Amino acid sequence: MEFLKKFNNNVALVLDSTGIEWIVIGKGIGFNAVKGEPVDKTMIDRRFIAEPTHGQIDLLQTIASMDPEIIDVVSDVTKEAETYLGITFSTRNYITLADHLNYALKRTQEGVEYTENLRWEVKKLYPKEYEAALKAIETINKRLSITLPKSEETFITYHFVNAQNDEGKIENTVKMTKLINRILEVVKYHFQIELDEESLNYVRFLTHLRYFIIRQTHGEPVHHEGIDQTVLEAVKAKYLKAYEAAEKISTLLNKQEDWSLSSDEMLYLTLHIFRVTNRIHQENT
Repeated sequence: MEFLKKFNNNVALVLDSTGIEWIVIGKGIGFNAVKGEPVDKTMIDRRFIAEPTHGQIDLLQTIASMDPEIIDVVSDVTKEAETYLGITFSTRNYITLADHLNYALKRTQEGVEYTENLRWEVKKLYPKEYEAALKAIETINKRLSITLPKSEETFITYHFVNAQNDEGKIENTVKMTKLINRILEVVKYHFQIELDEESLNYVRFLTHLRYFIIRQTHGEPVHHEGIDQTVLEAVKAKYLKAYEAAEKISTLLNKQEDWSLSSDEMLYLTLHIFRVTNRIHQENT
């Protein structure tokens, strides 16, 4: 690779041996860079193909205009999050987080805080992503000598959840959070119980709901070969109360999102509801 253009000390445009242009990010990678000189690949933390599309140009202009110190800390916190969560940040996810942090720092310096009413729900629904956000904020505060407001715990958690869904948008993640919380409220009210948030079945239920909502948002309802109405009727007969809760959820989603749940989706939703409520329901009866 050889240098083509320096954006700032941490961001540069380079050319590889096949003639493809890349935006590369790395601490000091653009410092004293001279056009035509080889690039030290060990200094590269991330690289993105410099595609001449409008959206990509906007993203690259965003990152090129940022303070190099912000780029440096974003590279570090995303690497930490990738290791902790077992995920990979796409180009868009990475730059969206960097852009968010850039404006969050400006708001903090100006004493402006955005309120986020779903902080408690986010902490419960995405515990691992929330923990990763706390680690990220600790790193950011220390490195940039700033104290981000409490609302950033929620916003950065959203970014970490969103990074697991390449085509997703933050607004979809917020929507998913509200829907999951509403579904849990339906289940708790239907059975008149509190759910055990530490149980494996609760975690599995949340995971199912997350991917179910992502599929629905993308218009990709689940379908499994061999599952027919007869199987659903058998499950309905055996786990009637759980099925009734699933029906309430189906009605809610149809009214609120215009989603129609298939027999497959009703089957799996019923089974998850039964598992997450069974022991607790028995103890309370």
